[in-house]
Amino acid sequence: MLGSELNFIDGMLVLFITMLLISMVIKFSAKIGMLDIPNDRSSHVNPTPRGAGVAMFFAYMAILILFHLEFIYENIGFFIALTLIFAIGVYDDNKGVSPKLKFIVIIAATLLIFFINDFQIDTLGTWFGYETKLPWIFALILTIFAIVGFTNALNLLDGLDGLAGSISLVIFLAFAYIGYVYGDSFIVTISLLMIFTLVGFLFFNWSPASIFMGDSGSLVLGFTIAVVAIKAIEHVNVISILLLTALPIVDTLVVMTRRMQRGLSPFNPDKTHIHHKMLTWRGSVDHSVFILVAIQVFFSFVGVLLREFGDESSLFLVLIMLYLFFSLLDERKLVRDKLRITKIKKKMALIIKEDITHKKAVMILGAVIILLFVLRVAL
Repeated sequence: MLGSELNFIDGMLVLFITMLLISMVIKFSAKIGMLDIPNDRSSHVNPTPRGAGVAMFFAYMAILILFHLEFIYENIGFFIALTLIFAIGVYDDNKGVSPKLKFIVIIAATLLIFFINDFQIDTLGTWFGYETKLPWIFALILTIFAIVGFTNALNLLDGLDGLAGSISLVIFLAFAYIGYVYGDSFIVTISLLMIFTLVGFLFFNWSPASIFMGDSGSLVLGFTIAVVAIKAIEHVNVISILLLTALPIVDTLVVMTRRMQRGLSPFNPDKTHIHHKMLTWRGSVDHSVFILVAIQVFFSFVGVLLREFGDESSLFLVLIMLYLFFSLLDERKLVRDKLRITKIKKKMALIIKEDITHKKAVMILGAVIILLFVLRVAL
């Protein structure tokens, strides 16, 4: 068993169904209008299929509906809210929506989990032995602010091949561990589902990406991480939660601060995000993503270690880490050589492209999924 809700076959089914559905989206992307056309802020130069988020959403929801329907009923507010977020993401991928409408939908989704599932930030932590509990109205305002902020932060981080998916994978791995240690079935189940889904997605998303997740993926991932993080406050200190989700938060805060310093709107789109800077400094998408993921791994590792420390001592360490973090991103450092992993990845991609046609891949994935379903039903 992987957790109180999932077993290993469930996880493998999610992974392979995700891969199968994504391969179908890639195949028919032009016909269904799911192509991402490059613009002045894009890191890609050719039209690329998008909408992997649709495949990811249907893959893990299919497993929950087929084998864990009671889990959906127990957390019905969350799943209704998640469906709302997914719907606005799909609409944005196809038609485009205003940031204002996105905010309204995310706020509506937050109200659902607040009042139905009682997922809320009702404390600012324990400082010098005293817990700072919040009245419900302040808890509601802070919960809305946190979920809207982080959902959009992860959406904004989705700017390089493999970046948002890899950062999310690291974050969910950390939360899966937290959920396992403290016996929280919601955190474990949701985190593990997302981990297997992301592994299937990242198979297609390494540079040069075969497909992008789109807003249907990044908004859902951001919202889910935010909700899992809020649930984790029941078990670990608040500063630890900030470390576990550090990179998207730090990136958004720094970018918005720089925009306001220049007299611009904090929501003004530009190429000043950390991944844009890193790509400029390093000159390689793979290298840039590797460094940013390594930074999130470090933050998450420290967050797990400090999960039961006092908030005041944790905050002191966080401030030191943030100072070191920005020091390491000095633009004057020399560009390093490309990583060996890039060469290995290219060789693997070439082998797959030459030896495995789309038809063969679909047949193989279909056979694996059928076998896993038979095994799952037989259990």
